[in-house]
Amino acid sequence: MQPAIRLLIYIVGLLTAASAAAGIIDSDTYREDRTLFLQAGKALDENRPGDYRRLAGQLQDYPLYPYLQFRELRARLKQADPDEISVFIERHKDDPLGWRLRQAWLYALAKQRDWPQFLAAWHGTQPVKLQCYKLQAQINTGQTAGLVEHALELWMVGKSQEKACDPVFSYLEDNNKITRDLLWQRIRLAMNSGNTGLARYLAKRLPERDAAWVTLWRAARAKPARTLASPELDKDTPEAREIILYSIRRIARTDAEQAHRKWEKLKPEYRFTPEESAQLEKKIAMSANWQKLPQAHDWLVAVPETAADSSVREWRVRTAIANNDWNAVLQHTAELLDTANNREEWQYWQAVALEKTGQQTQAENSLAILATQRDYHGFLAADTLKWPYQMGNKPLEYDETELEQLSRQPGLVRAHELFRAAMFRDARREWASATRNFSAAELKLAAVLADRWGWHDRAILTVASAQDYSDLRLRFPLDYADDIKQVAHSNQLDPAHVYAVIRQESAFNKDAKSHAGAMGLMQLMPKTGLATARKYNIPLGNTRLLYQPDKNITIGSAYLKQVMDRYDKNIILASAAYNAGPHRVDRWLPKNDEQAADSWIALIPYRETRKYVQRILAYIAIYDWRMGQPETPLQQHMPVIKPTGSYAGIQ
Repeated sequence: MQPAIRLLIYIVGLLTAASAAAGIIDSDTYREDRTLFLQAGKALDENRPGDYRRLAGQLQDYPLYPYLQFRELRARLKQADPDEISVFIERHKDDPLGWRLRQAWLYALAKQRDWPQFLAAWHGTQPVKLQCYKLQAQINTGQTAGLVEHALELWMVGKSQEKACDPVFSYLEDNNKITRDLLWQRIRLAMNSGNTGLARYLAKRLPERDAAWVTLWRAARAKPARTLASPELDKDTPEAREIILYSIRRIARTDAEQAHRKWEKLKPEYRFTPEESAQLEKKIAMSANWQKLPQAHDWLVAVPETAADSSVREWRVRTAIANNDWNAVLQHTAELLDTANNREEWQYWQAVALEKTGQQTQAENSLAILATQRDYHGFLAADTLKWPYQMGNKPLEYDETELEQLSRQPGLVRAHELFRAAMFRDARREWASATRNFSAAELKLAAVLADRWGWHDRAILTVASAQDYSDLRLRFPLDYADDIKQVAHSNQLDPAHVYAVIRQESAFNKDAKSHAGAMGLMQLMPKTGLATARKYNIPLGNTRLLYQPDKNITIGSAYLKQVMDRYDKNIILASAAYNAGPHRVDRWLPKNDEQAADSWIALIPYRETRKYVQRILAYIAIYDWRMGQPETPLQQHMPVIKPTGSYAGIQ
């Protein structure tokens, strides 16, 4: 056979194998079973046991059959044979279902006060409530080894614990394990956490004189200045020093200047430790910073190095930027570049300071290095040099056969089926469990698999776990293109801007819900969603519909238009308002003079919002590139920030 023909046959064979593997990965083998599975689940919900058994009987080879077993078994935990439960947990000990059933069983056993069985079922790390039930079980069965140490760990927190812990804490008291020193330690934790009610409760166990100190300490929370004038604080005692430090910290929250004056007066009169003094001076300086006092930079510089953590060092730079003190910026960035994260940010500001102090060549050299980076500060450096952006896109390399083999792993099969069944929470649990011990190479392969399945939020997060950020097609999807183009046009928005918000807010997780309750692709708060829908006459029967991508994009884009209009189409201010709320952004606007946009962003008080704005700007450029259109330079999105009252949309 001639070499050319042999090569052709080899290539055709490779393509055929790849095509076959792709077909397996992309096929929907379980379509009919999935329909029966959902019907069986509905039969369970509607208490139709006959229908459930008939449907479940057809699904014993289906990957999600254990989910039906789990639901059916959990529903009858009180009546189930312990051996049946143990067998299920053991069979699924490495799966999410195993630990979920174990946890449900532990709660059921605790409710039944079946302590021997509870201890037999105990395994792994469990929530605080179950930990306290375990300690109850040890007390009731006489297995008290290690009990006191564990109980004290749970007791020594600055908040009230679960009710299930009360019998355990009573055991500590009855056995004289809670000493006066331990009480004071927990009172200190409670006061510093703002839980004055817990401090009052704990003080009841102290001698009368000690309890009086706690009463005074609690008064300092609401009236710190008045408390400082109390005659009880005239003597230099440990209790007096603690209350003085606490009172000045409370004053500093709203009036750093007053706190500074009182501290300068009181500091020489008491034996405060160097650490106590340093930490209080840090608190006063940081409060002065939040309150935008002109002396904030000097106070931050004066904070002793023992208390100068990363936040102090960073805000030394930021306050120097606010003061246009470029020599100070040079000094502080040099210190940060040796130790800190966010190197690109400090490289950028060092370059700006070099330029401002007439060191043009050094500034351009620094910017040239930075301009190779694909991020906010790298793009700003490129704009300054008038260079094109360096996207550095590098698609992940992988073997199609290895991808097909990975797709057959049981945990990933279940995750994929759950994803297709729209059981997203369960799907994410299975995905996390299946990929928990993956190597970096396996994580990258899994990210490709998730992307192939259209599961973009898992693809984005998984490839980030592998610390590979170069495949921009995988990391910046173009889903919902028609919806986004339509709503962008109707709201006079840039489609790249809408994409950037979705990418930053939810990473394309359409059922995302934040701790604060924000919902869906563009992370809308329910009240905001309802108000926006009413304002723009968008039908929204109930807030659950905010999880629908088309509805979320329509209402989210309308709200984005609203904040853009408020700030005269300024993407920086609109982005900050989308994240932190317009009321905060209004407070952050300059009082009198205009401010350069990069400086204003650097001085945003909230780290989350500062990073948010930077990412939105960078993501807009990346999405310009992804959509095949020229990247708009960041500087075109960064007009000067005008003073309060200059924006037409602010009433």
